[in-house]
Amino acid sequence: MRLARLISLVSALAFAGLGIGSPAPGGKRPAGRKPLASSPSRKAAAPFRVGEKLFYQIGWMNLPEAATAELAVEPRRNFYGHPARHFRAVAHTEDPLRMLMIVDDQFDSYCDASTLVTFQYEMYLEEQGKHSVRQFALDHGSPGAERIPAPAGTRDPLAALYRLRTVDWRRTPRLAFPVYDGKHFYQMAAQLAAAHDSVLVPAGHFDASRIAIQVFSREAGIAPMQLTLWLANNPSRTPVEVDANVSVGTVKGELMQVE
Repeated sequence: MRLARLISLVSALAFAGLGIGSPAPGGKRPAGRKPLASSPSRKAAAPFRVGEKLFYQIGWMNLPEAATAELAVEPRRNFYGHPARHFRAVAHTEDPLRMLMIVDDQFDSYCDASTLVTFQYEMYLEEQGKHSVRQFALDHGSPGAERIPAPAGTRDPLAALYRLRTVDWRRTPRLAFPVYDGKHFYQMAAQLAAAHDSVLVPAGHFDASRIAIQVFSREAGIAPMQLTLWLANNPSRTPVEVDANVSVGTVKGELMQVE
């Protein structure tokens, strides 16, 4: 299911290629560069608000509407004694790809309310009729979650995306931190490639900052990945497009609607 997971995670705008390993079986969920900035204790301002929903269309190769995705900022909560944010992504393949590959995946991120460092990352996967549930506690997780020793400042792919939205890219041109996708640890480095790009997506025309992202692992056999993320130059720093060139082809996510 390499391609399925890849499309699903790009659909979540959660960095294509992270988490492309096979999930464990389980049950279905009830409904002269500047130094890298890497400070897990640093408070991150939040340009997004509770209740925000972003809808995307996902293209793969010559299929411009291979999948759809929804990103949501859920209500803030106290997660096992710690103030937390809750992010959710849901992705579905669409026809004609769905006739070959049925994917209905959900990802949940619970992270520190200030730093967006991950407490717990959850995957609820339905792929080709197979269901699996994985819950990974990186810090302050639920009693039933799988405990994962993680480097300081580690974020899951969803928390990483929202962390990138908190950055003032005019003042922090480069940022790096570890990412855990439910199978592997990666190092992610993002830097400002252009302060003003004109981007046209189904949701409209945007002036956006172009962010170049490198994702790499020290584990043998895992190739580095290159991604490009466009964040609108608006108060919400809305992700309007993400492109990934990987071994199975080009995957693109484009914003369709904002609620």
